[in-house]
Amino acid sequence: MSTAPLLQAKLGPEDRADYLRDLSALVELESAQVEDDAGTRACRLDEAFEALENGAAHRALLRYRYDGRLWFDTLIPDFDGVRLVRIAEDDVIRQDVGGE
Repeated sequence: MSTAPLLQAKLGPEDRADYLRDLSALVELESAQVEDDAGTRACRLDEAFEALENGAAHRALLRYRYDGRLWFDTLIPDFDGVRLVRIAEDDVIRQDVGGE
């Protein structure tokens, strides 16, 4: 059994600024959520990044369209930056129905 392609990366402060700028300019954002001590709530993209930067969020969940595909990004604060985990919806669906 194969696994769905999953991207993982560590984002430092400059990387996060570039990533936010790229998302704001290049994608069609479908949803942004943050998970904090009170639970999970919808928010704007800039609010998700602010919550990560100020330590209020345990994670941010982003769903967006880019280049004809639906993407899911999870951002998790780490001791030396923010970890990005990304997967495309069609990779998950392909995996669920038997994969390639």
